[in-house]
Amino acid sequence: VVIGIRPPASVPGTWLQSDVPRQESEPDEFQPASFDEEEAADLRRHFGRQAIRLALAFGLLFAVVWAAFWWSGSAIRFGASRVAERAETTWRIIGTVRDGVTRKPVPWAAVADDPGGLPPFFHTDADQSGVFELLTLPEPHQIRVSASGYKTLTVRVGRAWFLWLPQGREKRDIEIYPE
Repeated sequence: VVIGIRPPASVPGTWLQSDVPRQESEPDEFQPASFDEEEAADLRRHFGRQAIRLALAFGLLFAVVWAAFWWSGSAIRFGASRVAERAETTWRIIGTVRDGVTRKPVPWAAVADDPGGLPPFFHTDADQSGVFELLTLPEPHQIRVSASGYKTLTVRVGRAWFLWLPQGREKRDIEIYPE
């Protein structure tokens, strides 16, 4: 904005422009903010961060509670199915049966739940490479491994109730020895 100077009387109604700028107050962006304005801006900035943290904490808490209920429900369902004698086979034991002396695979070895335990009993046979996969109950129990010309071996499998999930895998490479 420039200040106008009155022209000589010979030119009525005209103004001459001067190059001298007029003094105005500074714009609001260059003026220091008051304490209240700074505090409000700071609170808004921290509120966003705090809201995100609280949302994440709530989501994590919700997930942990859901997982605890799911796990306990699975444990109760498993226990009830055992009592009702309708247990589900959700524990997979995989491995290889090997000769304890030569370390060569033992083909067609029998792998079964130990008949000294609680029923039901499950059974499988190893293939020509000694590899087996037994689908059984997810609880601690014993399996028997036997093959023609070898001593029968009893092996502990499964997990304690507070460590297992309702399904899982266990890898067991088993060595049996000739008679």
